[in-house]
Amino acid sequence: MREAHARVGLPGRARPRSLAPLACVLALVACLALPARALAVEPPALSEAKSYEVMDQDGNVLFERDAHEHMAMASITKIMTAMVALDSGRQLDDVCDVHEGSYVEDAQLTGWRQGDTPTLRDLMMTMLVYSGNDSADDVAINVAGSTDAFVGLMNQKAAELGMGDTHFANPHGLEQDGHYSCAHDLVVMGRYALEHYPFIARAVMTRSYSCVVAGQERSFASTDDLMESYGGLCGIKTGAVEAGTTFLGSSRRHGLQLFSCVLGCQTHEGRFTDTAALMDWAYDEYLGQVHLARSSWPIRVAGWSLGFWGRVVVTPEWSVGGRCYRGQDVSYSTTLRGEGELSDLGGAFGYSSWTQGGRSVALSCLRASARPLRVPAFAPFELPLFFDVTQLMGA
Repeated sequence: MREAHARVGLPGRARPRSLAPLACVLALVACLALPARALAVEPPALSEAKSYEVMDQDGNVLFERDAHEHMAMASITKIMTAMVALDSGRQLDDVCDVHEGSYVEDAQLTGWRQGDTPTLRDLMMTMLVYSGNDSADDVAINVAGSTDAFVGLMNQKAAELGMGDTHFANPHGLEQDGHYSCAHDLVVMGRYALEHYPFIARAVMTRSYSCVVAGQERSFASTDDLMESYGGLCGIKTGAVEAGTTFLGSSRRHGLQLFSCVLGCQTHEGRFTDTAALMDWAYDEYLGQVHLARSSWPIRVAGWSLGFWGRVVVTPEWSVGGRCYRGQDVSYSTTLRGEGELSDLGGAFGYSSWTQGGRSVALSCLRASARPLRVPAFAPFELPLFFDVTQLMGA
């Protein structure tokens, strides 16, 4: 097998000229990189959020507005509660005590009663999936002995993560003096939680969780309605208090994971609508759609294994495209069978992969044509497999 490696330049605003003069050249080229559309000038229009931020998996802030303003984070708090509990070393199958407390009217409660014997897993799942405030308090008490001691650990963890505009006053997120955060800090927290805590990553993608509460088997549905409508969503936590509704979200498409937070929304649906708008903008506008290979573009002419007179043409099995950051090179790697090696009709001949900054962008299998062709015996495919077509265009 032979490997080839190169880089393809992706200019940010170039527009292709007519390709007609290049027809004879393009017939010899394996795959071309077409320039992406120019970066959108206008950011997404959000309907309700007062502050928000969207960040990529590498920690790059793609867009934000008032992202360091102190605001109520509501039940997004429970992500920090889960991290601190997992850091404690307590086993998820440990049996826990429950403590009946007092809560504001309409507070979301799991409904634990004295005599219940939930596991720490039960408390954590009803806290993260259903957003039970009593579950959050019980997690705190069972882990640290009291909510005050647990909150101290929460603030210590926030400082370790660099959340300088955050202060916790309780483990559940109900409104309280001194309990606040900002969109940027919460995005940082969400990204860290999904990367370092597999339990949290699984829990926030769970549609419902069942356990015995007050002597009865009950099922608790997720408060994250966006999971049902947004493709690629990875969670992670809703919130709602008198000051506004909130959503800390994550999604993965095109090999890229995004993290976002909207604060200060006014309605239940508004937090989801604004999150979807932020993510759509990042995928569709901040990242450029590029065409990397067409299924009709030839890679090589090779010998046919069952006939000396016939040749096969190797092409990508499918057309390939991907989402790439504008102005940054895309690297590719191609592995082909040895020079002069014969091929069966339709047989696999190699593969190509494209990456950008270590992130996978696309993958293509290379196959021989389904029927033999009479083509010249010389090898016309001596150009590099991939090159920057915009240089030929004079971009």
